[in-house]
Amino acid sequence: MDGGAQVSVDALAAEAGFAALPPEAGIVVQNADGEIIAASTVAQEILGLSSDQMLGRTSQDPRWAAVDEDGRFLEGAEAPAMVARRTRITVRDRIMGVHRPGSDAAGRHVWLHVDAVPLFRADDPDPWAVVAAFRPVSGETLHTLQLRESERLFRMIAEYSSDMVAWQLVDDTSFLWASPASRTVLGFEPDDLIGTYGIDLVHPDDGAELAETWQTTNGAVTRFLMRMRHADGEYRWIETTAHVLPGEEDRPQEMITAHRDVSDRVQAEQARDAAVRMFELTMSRATIGVGWRMLDGTLARVNPALCSILGRSAEQLVGHSLREFATDDGSVFEDAVAAVHAGARTHHESERQFLRPDGTVVWCLHTVVGLPDEFGVVSSSLVQLQDITQQKKAVAQLEEAALSDPLTGLSNRTVLEDRLTRALGRARLTNTLVGVLFIDLDNFKSVNDRYGHDIGDKVLCEIGIRLSDAVRDADTVVRLGGDEFVVVRERLHDLTQLDDLAEHIGHRLSTPFDVESHELSVSASIGRAAGSDLTAAQLLSRADEAMYRTKRDRRGGG
Repeated sequence: MDGGAQVSVDALAAEAGFAALPPEAGIVVQNADGEIIAASTVAQEILGLSSDQMLGRTSQDPRWAAVDEDGRFLEGAEAPAMVARRTRITVRDRIMGVHRPGSDAAGRHVWLHVDAVPLFRADDPDPWAVVAAFRPVSGETLHTLQLRESERLFRMIAEYSSDMVAWQLVDDTSFLWASPASRTVLGFEPDDLIGTYGIDLVHPDDGAELAETWQTTNGAVTRFLMRMRHADGEYRWIETTAHVLPGEEDRPQEMITAHRDVSDRVQAEQARDAAVRMFELTMSRATIGVGWRMLDGTLARVNPALCSILGRSAEQLVGHSLREFATDDGSVFEDAVAAVHAGARTHHESERQFLRPDGTVVWCLHTVVGLPDEFGVVSSSLVQLQDITQQKKAVAQLEEAALSDPLTGLSNRTVLEDRLTRALGRARLTNTLVGVLFIDLDNFKSVNDRYGHDIGDKVLCEIGIRLSDAVRDADTVVRLGGDEFVVVRERLHDLTQLDDLAEHIGHRLSTPFDVESHELSVSASIGRAAGSDLTAAQLLSRADEAMYRTKRDRRGGG
């Protein structure tokens, strides 16, 4: 406050009869509307407010949180200055408490002796201002007021708190007093608890741990979580806070305790912990790879199975994208995953190959499932990798078995029909011929009868090898079954090319076979057919007929 304002406060104080105030007294001047228009420096110090903070405030301002000497809330209209203004009578030595923001703890006040004097102007029956002088209460009166305040606060908290507040002895935990909340927390009437031992209500499994924890606290404020028996015989999870009170040597130590029923919270935490444990167990024991994928594609977490499938440690995978280890460029896959993240689809599943550090390739069924957050927006995704390498190999083997001869490994009749049909189509477009050689081994039954089927099978395998070596890579060599073979050659311009191939094959087959120290000679009858305007079945049939003619000619039959 500047000098001029201070002089004004002093002048008004003198006019109100406060000329000889003690130095610890403060002065506040309020106008007819109850607004503070001036305050002394001491008043600012007592109330903990600056002049700017005080000017314009009224007695009705709820921030004063004023109470009377009995601790009852003091309406603004009942404040000494407002009473003096309304009654036009001086108010003397009224005691009231005012809360000072930032200075007083919650529920605490600075206690003041207040005098309020109305000021009048000539010919005006109503006061134009009120001068209030106040000084802090001290001595025994202050001690009594503070004690009452503490008692009121404690009783208000204890009796109206949803927590059960109790007064107990430290040594045996016997109850000396319990608040009404004992009815809702433990189901007991307060009087039913008095004289009983709190430890007797504790679950046997929690008692030993409670005693050990209590001994290590040395009387400090301590929080316990334990099960206590309810009046209905069931146990509730109770969170208890204990504060040991300062005691006298000749009196037992006492403590104030607060008990809160946290059963719902504990059960929710137990359910959450159980879910977390189940999740962790599932992650660690899952036989398929599982990972948590962020929106940028990097992995935030992986399980052991994922590491095993990719042949990499968790440190080598976390923070990296699976795209780094895939054999494809990932563009098609990433487009599909983008649709999952956009919410257009719930998941995407595809087969992908991944390269391990040792150079081996693993086939995986790669699944990405969108994980929406609490707002329904997909913010991450669950990745699953299932190793299907063996399944892919099995399928390939089945496909190969379906298209190849199990003994020689040569193509079978199914492949022959398909390739011959395609070859004829290309021949018509290129104006060339497709040649077919139908090969039947002469009197091969005698080999089986003399040397056994095992030797015979090995001879058939050797024949397959010689046929494959005798033709071009583009040619097709087929075992129809038994001792019959077919060779298909494309892009022939005349039959002499097919004759040359038949002669070459016949020469290769005429060389004796050395099988398990047996030298075996095998001859073959070869039928020739060529064309482009026939079906595959027709061309093969002609070659078959030509083979039989050759066989008859060799026997001298025609």
